[in-house]
Amino acid sequence: MTINEIIEENEELQIQYSKAINVITALERKVARLQRENEELKRENEKLRRQRDILLKGMQIALQMSEEKQNLHLKKVLESIKDIESSR
Repeated sequence: MTINEIIEENEELQIQYSKAINVITALERKVARLQRENEELKRENEKLRRQRDILLKGMQIALQMSEEKQNLHLKKVLESIKDIESSR
């Protein structure tokens, strides 16, 4: 190989290296964004689980009560769920 060929090959490798660094940087940004989104979804999932648990517990209790008491109890359960939603 001549010196000019070595220089040319070196320049091509530098361009490839630069492109690779740009791709890595873009991928790192995407990974960071996906991690943030994942954390948000985990928090949302936890809130939904709490709402579900409250609703299930409320339904179990309501089944054991008279109809009038059921209505009052279910209203309280719905208020609890709304409180969780408003805390988002």
